[in-house]
Parts: sequence; C-alpha cells; structure tokens
Amino acid sequence: LEGGVTLDWILELVAGLELETPVVLMSYLNPLLSRPHERLAEEAAAAGVAGFIVPDLPLEESEPLCDALAPAGLALVQLVTPLTPPRRRKRLAGASAGFLYAVTRAGTTGAGRGDARTGLSSALEAYLREVRTVSPRPVLAGFGIRSPEQVAGLGGLVDGVIVGSALIERLADDRDPVELLRELRDASTPEPRGTS
Repeated sequence: LEGGVTLDWILELVAGLELETPVVLMSYLNPLLSRPHERLAEEAAAAGVAGFIVPDLPLEESEPLCDALAPAGLALVQLVTPLTPPRRRKRLAGASAGFLYAVTRAGTTGAGRGDARTGLSSALEAYLREVRTVSPRPVLAGFGIRSPEQVAGLGGLVDGVIVGSALIERLADDRDPVELLRELRDASTPEPRGTS
C-alpha cells in the first residue's frame, strides 16, 4: 500500500502481460470490496484474470462473489487445510472452480523463511491423497513450498504446486526468481524412462 499498489494497478499490470498461463489473483476480501462484485468480475476478465483465491471468504458467504464471477468465466478457488474436517473438505472441493488449493500445513503463508525441510510426513501424504479422492478438480498444493526437493516430493500426490512467498522473498532480496522457477519446474517434470 505504501508503494501505491491498488487493485486498479494490479489489473492494469495483468492486462499488460503476455502469458499463456492463466493468472489467478490471491487477495483478502476487503480490497475486492472496493467495487461491486459484477464490476470486479468484468474488469478482471477484461484484464485477463482467470480467477481469484480469497482465503478469508468462508464458503457460506461466497455465493454473491461466485454469482458475479461465474458469468464472466472467472473461478473462485477454495482452500482446504490439514485441519479442515473431511466432510467440509468434500464440500469445499465440490464448490471450488478451476482447481482446489490444498494448504500443506497449518499457519500462514510465508512463515518459515529459510526452512529447508523437504520430507513429507505420512499424515501430509494421507491428507493429500484424501483431498484428491474428493476433488472433482485438479488439486494444487501450497504454503511453504520453496525448494525443488519439496516439489519432487509432492509428485504423484497433487496435480501442481503453488509457490508465492519464496518468489516474493527473492524479489525483495533483489534476486532474480527465474532461476528458482526453472529449478521448481525441472523438479516437477519426471525423468524419461530409461534414464537415471
């Protein structure tokens, strides 16, 4: 905010990108309330946004935003966590559009900067397998993903990974995030058969 970032600025930035990959914006609800939902949907679609992740918007209160986004072809992605009860996970998975965001740990994103843990617990593996069985959409895992080893460890458990804070940290430290993106991409690509 101190740097002048606004929703208008973000939508203008996205509109100027030439990407083949869909862009999903993650925001708390409050900044999105700066305009009516229908106008938000129209402007976001015109900018090339494919959907939104709104972590503080409970499913029970999401209908007005969903009703505005859907006609514009925009997804409202739901989140599940290891602490989400199984019955609620199933409801969230069914309501999610685009993909389902499987949070990999309790806490906040960005926590644990410099955390080098790469192993997956059996509880996390069981949780991710269960989430995949209840989700009619692709499951992407995120929160704390920052290393190629973590990405490789999630292979076969989820359809993709979400990396945000690790990239933001690189930018904040004046380091190019492209190298990390390449390493993460390479770790997510299985080796061809017959190679070691």
